[in-house]
Amino acid sequence: MSAFLNITSLILGLIAWVIPFALLCRRQRAAPAAALASGTACACAMLLQLSEIGHRVAINDYAAIADTIGAVVLAAAVLVAVTVALNAAAFLIRRK
Repeated sequence: MSAFLNITSLILGLIAWVIPFALLCRRQRAAPAAALASGTACACAMLLQLSEIGHRVAINDYAAIADTIGAVVLAAAVLVAVTVALNAAAFLIRRK
């Protein structure tokens, strides 16, 4: 269960970055739906990380939570910051 949640969260986080990056590489106008999809993928990745922490609580694995919470918080902050920056750049550069 933990592996599924973590791998799926990683894939969704990458999708959240690939969508605006692809918009930056194309020569077309940035679509608001793409920013929505990117933000949704980011939010779902965060939700899966919260679910993973909830799973750890359910199985009473508090040591794993204590060991990894710092890295999870840092990764979540980086995910949100980069997603917002890429979406803002895609919107500002590709608006016409």
